Amino acid sequence: MDKKLVGLLIANGALVMLAGFISGFPYGTAVTAQIASGTEGITGAVRAWHMAHLEGVLNGMLMIAAAAAASQIGMTTGRAKAIFWGLVVSGWTNVVASNISAMTGGRGTGVTGLDWNTFNFVVFMAGIVGAVVAVIALALAGFKAARG
Repeated sequence: MDKKLVGLLIANGALVMLAGFISGFPYGTAVTAQIASGTEGITGAVRAWHMAHLEGVLNGMLMIAAAAAASQIGMTTGRAKAIFWGLVVSGWTNVVASNISAMTGGRGTGVTGLDWNTFNFVVFMAGIVGAVVAVIALALAGFKAARG
């Protein structure tokens, strides 16, 4: 992967991770509110903000790690672009949809009509496709590099 794509993937990964850090503030607020209410178990708001927080942090780390790995092996321009765009789409769609889910109370797990839940479902599905494309392209590039 050329230096420009590596740099852009690292920059996007850092921004996605930063979005996850920011989601930690409402997560902390939800945890504090749950403790103050005396509720046991994980409530919907805590679960949703926990997911939003982790989506950003973990997707950002994945993007940065994949950029580091991809910079170590040669690959075709097509594979490099598949990895780059797949991870950029996956990282941003996951962090955006999980935050919208936490704000709206939806889960994004299916089509429920013309509402935020359906919107989040569609956005999450785009992220899944992006992640699968990127990981397959990265695996193929890795196998090709291993063969020499």
